[in-house]
Amino acid sequence: MNKVTLLCGSRKPAPGVDRPSSSRELLRAVVAGIEDVGTDHTSLDLRDLDLPQFDGRNPGEYECADLDLVRKSIDATDVLVISVPAYWGCASGPLINLFNVLGGANYDHVDTGPGPLGGLVAMLVTVGADEASAYLGAAQMRGLLGFMGAWVAPCEVTIGNPRRVGRISDVVRSLRELGKYAATVVIPGGQRR
Repeated sequence: MNKVTLLCGSRKPAPGVDRPSSSRELLRAVVAGIEDVGTDHTSLDLRDLDLPQFDGRNPGEYECADLDLVRKSIDATDVLVISVPAYWGCASGPLINLFNVLGGANYDHVDTGPGPLGGLVAMLVTVGADEASAYLGAAQMRGLLGFMGAWVAPCEVTIGNPRRVGRISDVVRSLRELGKYAATVVIPGGQRR
């Protein structure tokens, strides 16, 4: 079985707002699929983490306990399932910031190694404000993660505005299947991280 880490990329809800984040709520169905298979998982949530803003430093220069926690969790996992909130045609800023901080500036990056996410399998659950934002946000994340060395699994779930989905039970079923896939996907090349 794979070691799976789930990352909720949402910072919602805002203080004083009682409406839950769709990105966070839908990730629960992925967890159910992982648990159906009997695989352990770890969860990270951007809402609970105090992360620095990217300013060009290398990751180790931030001296941030929460950033170290994220890095250690990613280093110890085989599969990273990311719940991506997408607005205005792209993935949310806090999520992109996290990966910029994890990777550091790549001005001097020499393409000789696997990259900061080399050997990682990444899977996406993208929740958009609308269909276009969801699909564009997913494409942006596939590009970012692939450039950083992750293998982005072709199996993903992309949801336009969840408030407008006719049969949410179909979405939940797809997310649960994604969780089962995350727990059992064969790592490309047969190598674990």
